[in-house]
This record gives sequence, C-alpha cells and structure tokens, in this order.
Amino acid sequence: MSKKHKIFFKILCPPLSLFLRLKLGYTYTKPKELPEQYIVLSNHNTDYDPILVGVGFGKQMYFVASEHISRWKNAYKFIKFVFDPIMRYKGSVASSTVLDVLRKIRGGENVCIFAEGARSWDGITNPILPSTGKMIKSAKCALITYKIVGGYFASPNWSTSNTRKGYLHGAPVNIYTKEQLEGMTVDEINECIKNDLYEDAYARQLEDKKRYKGKNLAEKMENVLFVCPKCKKIDTIKSHGDTVSCTECDMSFTYDEYGMLHGIPYQTVKELYAWEKDQVKEHAQQGVIYTAKEATLSTVKKHEETLLTQGALTLSKEELVCGDIKIPFSDISELAMHGRHALVFTANGVYYELIINESSNALKFALLYEAIKNQ
Repeated sequence: MSKKHKIFFKILCPPLSLFLRLKLGYTYTKPKELPEQYIVLSNHNTDYDPILVGVGFGKQMYFVASEHISRWKNAYKFIKFVFDPIMRYKGSVASSTVLDVLRKIRGGENVCIFAEGARSWDGITNPILPSTGKMIKSAKCALITYKIVGGYFASPNWSTSNTRKGYLHGAPVNIYTKEQLEGMTVDEINECIKNDLYEDAYARQLEDKKRYKGKNLAEKMENVLFVCPKCKKIDTIKSHGDTVSCTECDMSFTYDEYGMLHGIPYQTVKELYAWEKDQVKEHAQQGVIYTAKEATLSTVKKHEETLLTQGALTLSKEELVCGDIKIPFSDISELAMHGRHALVFTANGVYYELIINESSNALKFALLYEAIKNQ
C-alpha cells in the first residue's frame, strides 16, 4: 500500500509545486538532511497546507485530516486511494487519532500533523494541545517542525475561494533527533513545538509589509466579524468588494492589499478580532443568546450523517437548541469548527454536526461556547 502512495506522491509533486507557485507565489526550502523516520508538525493557515508541506519535502508522508472530508463522497474516494489520510474527529477526544499516528510510525511511515488542529482567524498561531508532546515522546522517532509564512494573507480563513498572490514561504524550523527527544520531558517538547510554530502574521507584516494581490479583498469578512465595532449590534455586517459595512449604522471600512484596515480605529483584523472576543466574553457574562435563522443538526457515525432536525438555532449558557432538539450546555464536552459554517461537538458520547446557513455567522457560536465554558 505504501509503495502505491509513494508513486502517486512522486508523480503529483512537480505539477502541484508549479500550480502553487503560479497561483499563490509559493516558494519553499527543503530540509537538507532528513532523518530515517519522523513526524512533521506544521502551523495551519490555508486549505492548501497539506500540499504546501508535501511539495516542500518532496517525500511521501501521511497527513492527519479532519473527519468531515471522508463525507465528500466521490472526492474522498480519490483522496483515500491516493493519500490515505489519518482521520481526526474535531470536537472530540483525539485518542483514536493518536493511536492511528503511532501505528503508521511503528509501521515505518512518516506522518504530518497540523498541530493547531484548526486554521487561525487572526493570523496568530492557535494553542497547541498539551498532549502533542506526549504523542511525540511515545512515537520514538525524529520530529521536524515546519513553518509556513504568509499563509494568513494569501488565503484568509474568513475568505472562501478568494486567494491572493504574494509572499508565501515554507521551511523547516528545527529537526529534533530521536535521541534528543528521548532526553527531553514532555513539557520541554511542547515548549519547543510552541516556540517553533508560533507565528504572528500581522507583527511580521507591520515590520516588513508584503503585498497580496487579489480581487474583492474584503469579501466574506462577515465570517469573522459579526459584532459592529461602532453600534455593537450583532449580525449586521455585510461585505462587498474591498469594503465592509454595517446595515444598522454608518460604520464602513476597507481592507487593502497589505491586509490593513482603513476607516475604523483598528488597523488590523487581529486587533478587531481581539476586540470582538472581548465583546463575546461580555455577552456570556450578560447571558446574551446567540441565534441563527436556519441550521441542520445531524449525528455522525462511521463517516455517515443522519439528519435529526433543522430549523432555528440558539445557544445560551443553559442549552443548545436546533429545531425541536434541545441539548443541555453541560452535556457538551467538546466543540470545534470546520470550514466557515460547520460546528462539530460531542455530547454524552454522541458526535454531532451543525451546518449553519451561510447567511448567518457560525464562528460566534464557537466563541460563545468557549466564553461560557471558561466562566
């Protein structure tokens, strides 16, 4: 099986490398000397990241991917046949994923994991699970940390298919040998991973501005911004072209080719997002209920969806309600996003998926869940 995957990898790398260079301006630095066996940990900012890392190494490896891709029907059949990814159930305990990774390593394969588990909304590397160091320690192989710079501006998480061409570069940060890792504690390994993969896209951009050419640069920013920075009303944000505005007041600002904002007291999406998260914390304390007019709730088992209900969605500190189904907030043990309009979570051992209509913001529910949970 591995031989087949290595052949496909070798065939696909050159054309994919050319595609990424032409479309995104991607360049990369290959590791000079690769250990016999390793796990790659990379930061995560674009949907292209598995390809960015893959061509950057030029050597076949297995990637950990979100479980939802297994429900892409015909597309997943091709992905499974060519790449055979390791499935990760977001919004659930990742123990089965860790076991699958260790099986691959013990079988003599190499594995790549995007340690954050989700793309960044503000250009800052997301927290890395403390269990990552323990998994690396258990794998008993080398570790390569790999960082992609410029991904946040080339393909902002809040945008959909609107990519921009500019500075985008991937390179190894450090290579830790098996022997080095054996002499390190789990906490020391986690600290190395955290330091190696940390990226603040706006801090880098403000220090050395790079241009990212594209059209309709602000389109779909309502995927990340749902509170008006002027009137503070919820779900009144609309985008068009390079402009974002509020339907309830005269607030309006533009987003330029350097990722900078003009027309409001915030220069960057990072600053605006930090302000918005503070607003969500206040809403959680005040008992504000977040709503969406239309959503579907399904259970997912063995990569099969079973629709339970559809209708209006609400989330409060007491419960999540979708259509005619109510789930107590205290029963939800994990919750995460995939894409821009889907939430996955576990409640009483059942794995659920919420698909929220594109006319509503989905991120606000994930942020409110975290704010209430942290109270």
